[in-house]
Amino acid sequence: MSSSNATPNAGRTDSEPTDESDGDEQMKESANVEAVCPFCGSADTELESTFGSEVSKSQFYCNGCHTVFERIKYDGALPDTGRDRDGTR
Repeated sequence: MSSSNATPNAGRTDSEPTDESDGDEQMKESANVEAVCPFCGSADTELESTFGSEVSKSQFYCNGCHTVFERIKYDGALPDTGRDRDGTR
């Protein structure tokens, strides 16, 4: 085996995002979501994790009652189901 001193992003320009920056951007978008605690109703919450028990959920921490809760990720757009809105294909 030979060792290499090459950097992982060698040959990339600053205009090309890395996987790490994509994750940071996702975290920032999720942090901008207002989550109200379902237990005490407080809006004083923080994003705990971008992924909860499922990929479609985020975990938040309530500073009011000190509880971790999950919130479903939803951007308001209707998902493409492959069907027309009248139920036909």
